[in-house]
Amino acid sequence: MPRSSGFNQRIRANICPRCGRPSEDGGLCGACRAAQIRWFSCPARIISTCCPTCGARKEAGLWVETATSPKDLACDLVRQKINIIPEVVNPGISIRVHETGSNRSVADCRMSGTLFGEPVEGSCQVGIVWQKEQCDRCNRMSGNYHEGVVQVRADGRKPLPWEVRKARGIARDTEEGLAASGERLSFIAEMEETRDGLDITIGSQRIGHEIATAIVRAMGGRFTTHPKLVGERAGKRLFRITYLVRLPKYSRGDIVMVHGRYAEVQGTDGHDVRVSDVELGQQRTFPEKKIGALVGNVRDAVEYLVTFREGDAVGILDPVTGESTECRVGPGMQVGPGDSVRVLRTAGGLLLLG
Repeated sequence: MPRSSGFNQRIRANICPRCGRPSEDGGLCGACRAAQIRWFSCPARIISTCCPTCGARKEAGLWVETATSPKDLACDLVRQKINIIPEVVNPGISIRVHETGSNRSVADCRMSGTLFGEPVEGSCQVGIVWQKEQCDRCNRMSGNYHEGVVQVRADGRKPLPWEVRKARGIARDTEEGLAASGERLSFIAEMEETRDGLDITIGSQRIGHEIATAIVRAMGGRFTTHPKLVGERAGKRLFRITYLVRLPKYSRGDIVMVHGRYAEVQGTDGHDVRVSDVELGQQRTFPEKKIGALVGNVRDAVEYLVTFREGDAVGILDPVTGESTECRVGPGMQVGPGDSVRVLRTAGGLLLLG
């Protein structure tokens, strides 16, 4: 009889005092422990501020770029705000968002996991308010704000079309690189081709310096800075800076006249210019002052088809008009019928570059 009494006591000791289900330690079972704990929490409402122009989002008072769709953004915002206690094993959150107005959305959320060895599930509903506010970048751009201009010029000449195109590309690449690194206010407000070259209006001095440096690195020349005082703000003087980029008088690929012959510029070294004779292929160096007229650049050449060759004369076919023209070919050019040859149109006629 005593043995039976002890056995019954052990059975009672392993029963949950609340629901009567088995309990490992005689206390509340896992289900009852989970039922009395608030294991997740959800906010009633989330407010998100976005720029209607560029889509940037305001986070903790700072504007950040985002390429996330509104639906995915809503899910991310809600997921960040849902809190699940650390005791929950393998927590999961599923979110379904639907719009309820022009600037309102509702997220239906379901949470799941394992708590004290028992599966748990819960749900909540989170309202999302979409506020619109123009960001700092768009505000400056719409107000024609700028901190300087990069002027692309050339020494003793006007920049060639290919130089202007390349400078534009370098400026855009620089802007994209700075934006990717978080420099949102380093933007290009305007790029305008003038009779003297290219003017690039910039939103910050940082991007102005970066563009000028990149152009000189890629195309040669030099740049100087010219600040101008435009006012004061909070006791601090405000300057707009002109970054004057001066491309070299001659650059690689230029076709020039030297002592009555066409030559291709190979490079410059101080005031000396290294050239290669177009017809003979001979390379020589001349002082810059000995270089004659600038004819063009190899980048402006067009490919023609060679139709025949007789001695130093070749027939070439215009790729646009289909007309055949006879030209003289230099002794160093190894071209024949069926080959393609680069041709530069000059004031003196067509020039074969090989």
